[in-house]
Amino acid sequence: MNAYLLFATIYIGAAATPGVDTMTLLTRALGAGWKAAVPYSIGIALAKMIMVAVSYFGLTALMAASPQVFFVLKVLGALVLVWRAYKSWNAGPAVAGKTRDGFWPGLGAAFVIGASNPTALMFYMAVVPQVSRETSVFGLAAIVIIGFGLVSCFYIGLAQQIRGWITRGENQRLVNRIVAGIFVTLAVVVLAR
Repeated sequence: MNAYLLFATIYIGAAATPGVDTMTLLTRALGAGWKAAVPYSIGIALAKMIMVAVSYFGLTALMAASPQVFFVLKVLGALVLVWRAYKSWNAGPAVAGKTRDGFWPGLGAAFVIGASNPTALMFYMAVVPQVSRETSVFGLAAIVIIGFGLVSCFYIGLAQQIRGWITRGENQRLVNRIVAGIFVTLAVVVLAR
């Protein structure tokens, strides 16, 4: 499989699953509308680009010098995914935020949220070095920007329909359980690669 296609497939799958970034977008769109979610999408995407670059340049050199470090990073990445699965399985209902930020404060807040997300960094540290020999950092960054843009449009676009449905009965619990299964599957993929 082409390294770009592999990265895009894994990235889109991981980015589309509800996590810190997507739940931030969803709660912004639910609480303050789609316009309030746009700067959040841009801020998170910028943080993701920086994580890709750090993973691409720093970890590739480290991996060449010490394959054991890569194995440890793969295991840590899989453990983080399993931890996210556990948290998702046991999570309660999401609460939508109700405040409106300006463009720049929203972008800055989202950048901080995206940059401080250890799960995203562990994901990039586990996946980027596996494809770095056959890709460029610019190609990977383009995949991240386009991919997260599509994921953002999906979450923002569905916010109005989700608003009524998710609050009924056990729907939030069902979504959390499905997400937990996806995270476990991703952990297995990371370990098997």
